[in-house]
Amino acid sequence: MHGSTPGGIEPVPHMRGRIIAHMARGIERPAVPINRELQHVLVINGSKAASRLLGEAIQARCGRQVEMALTLAQAVTLLADKRRKFYAAVVGLELQDAKGTRIVEFALEQGLPTIVLTGSWQEETRRSIFSYPIFDYFVKSKLGIEDVCQALNRIPLNNSTKVLVVDDSVAARDFQIAFLTAHRFHVLFAANGAEALQLLAEHPDTTLVITDNEMPLMDGITLTTRIRETRGRDELAIIGVAAKGSPATAVRFLKHGASDFLAKPFEKEEFYCRIYNCIGSIEHARAITKAAFTDPLTEMANRLAFFTQAPAIFSAAKISGEALAVAMLDIDFFKKVNDTHGHAAGDEVLRQVAALAKECLKGTGVVARFGGEEFCVICRGMNRATAWRIFDQLRGVVEASSMEYEGQTIRVTLSIGVALTPLGSLDETINHADQLLYEAKNGGRNRVVMTHSPDESGNGEEG
Repeated sequence: MHGSTPGGIEPVPHMRGRIIAHMARGIERPAVPINRELQHVLVINGSKAASRLLGEAIQARCGRQVEMALTLAQAVTLLADKRRKFYAAVVGLELQDAKGTRIVEFALEQGLPTIVLTGSWQEETRRSIFSYPIFDYFVKSKLGIEDVCQALNRIPLNNSTKVLVVDDSVAARDFQIAFLTAHRFHVLFAANGAEALQLLAEHPDTTLVITDNEMPLMDGITLTTRIRETRGRDELAIIGVAAKGSPATAVRFLKHGASDFLAKPFEKEEFYCRIYNCIGSIEHARAITKAAFTDPLTEMANRLAFFTQAPAIFSAAKISGEALAVAMLDIDFFKKVNDTHGHAAGDEVLRQVAALAKECLKGTGVVARFGGEEFCVICRGMNRATAWRIFDQLRGVVEASSMEYEGQTIRVTLSIGVALTPLGSLDETINHADQLLYEAKNGGRNRVVMTHSPDESGNGEEG
């Protein structure tokens, strides 16, 4: 099927030329970024009542401002007002001054991701609408409004979602890229499996790979097998693509690690349904992982995340003889904060101290909330002088900070124990850091106590 179009629907000629003309050859086509200032959604619909209902739903479920136009002329006027910045359009087809798909063309000409609403599901209408690079198409109903809101929320997410298209056929590749670009995905593309593996190494955050099977150098099934050697099904989705009439190819793709399979030629809607099913599965898996490894209050790593990452860091440092720091941090007199200002204020203090710790220790290692008001840090490659400078700086930053909560100003300090020499095990080293923290508490709090401290340390002590 090389050289053939992948979909059952092609863009109409005047739009198709515009799409392909704007596709620069290369290995990457980033999505058009959604600026945070682009808060407005343009609703163009002939029914005032229906527009109001849709607008209220969009404001409530998407957090977007809605501007409504009942005619094409009103839409032109709204878009001419440069004070409003739009990031998407929702259009109906029944307008007094724009017959048929003219309003769809208009919205696309403005560069807006366009969602179409129509009164009924008719095959002729569907095919006509999907000949344009629209974002999606729904029937007017309660469910349709829900679908519109979900699609609008999806647009900014797609900007940061990387999809890699692998196909040696320029025509087939370009059509898939056109479909993905219409949905504002960040698109990477390669002509064969070898190029694809190189791109994946350069873009490890890629969410989905769509690969044809028949390619030179490395076919799609071999590529799928190679990818699965390092990337699990919950990390990266793969859709295999091949010509109809080869059911064994679909089975081989799936047996070798593909998440799904598409037989060419396929309908554009089938393409979108399958990619969103795959992307949704990956995003769901990532959300579960994030929830499992993130402290919900401070949004920093939790105890489970620490003990998932720290053993490898500890072992590598111990084998290489590289410097290592393990620190225990504790907010001084935290119980007094809760008793005086309330537990909600205490939670806010925890959030703010965690933010300061993440900022001061950024890029140094794993920073985790261990529980209560206690935090633990492991840093590979941190010698005595560097450890002293960084942890004492964090102590000073916390001491100088004013925590604000509902008109209350709360000040806290931090005690820190830092173990610098890896002991027999990670647990033993953490226990040593905990002992040093205990010394910091007994020594008056608001201080750093280390296994070895510089002689000039004003607040530090030698453990």
